[in-house]
Amino acid sequence: MSYDSRILVDAFQGDLTTLAELQLRCGFSDHRAAAMCCVSPETYRRWRSDRTPNPTAIRLLAILAGYVPWSGWSGWEVHNGRLFPPGYTRHGIGPGDVLAVHYQNQLLDLYRRQLRASRPDREGPAMREGPRLGRRGRK
Repeated sequence: MSYDSRILVDAFQGDLTTLAELQLRCGFSDHRAAAMCCVSPETYRRWRSDRTPNPTAIRLLAILAGYVPWSGWSGWEVHNGRLFPPGYTRHGIGPGDVLAVHYQNQLLDLYRRQLRASRPDREGPAMREGPRLGRRGRK
């Protein structure tokens, strides 16, 4: 696991020392971070100096910084609206990419059905399996 991913995991698990790093990763000012945590800017500044933030606020900032907390998504991260599988640092998967996979599967299914419908019924099983090779790999 990379250092970047480790920070997010540690933060989500309650490491209270990760507050400043999470704020930096989110690109938030003190005022914006305080607003996202539903506290006053003074409370947020105190959290930054005393290192005693609310654990729930840390978990929220970890998610906003890209951590994906759901089971089955270990190592996945979200940055700028794109989903990144473990180990990927470039490009990511956008919402349109996810929808395109479903659409592509629908088109493939339609193509397969049309292909089956266009085959004459007189083809036997041997024709569907492809050519059989004789001795030494020749037809």
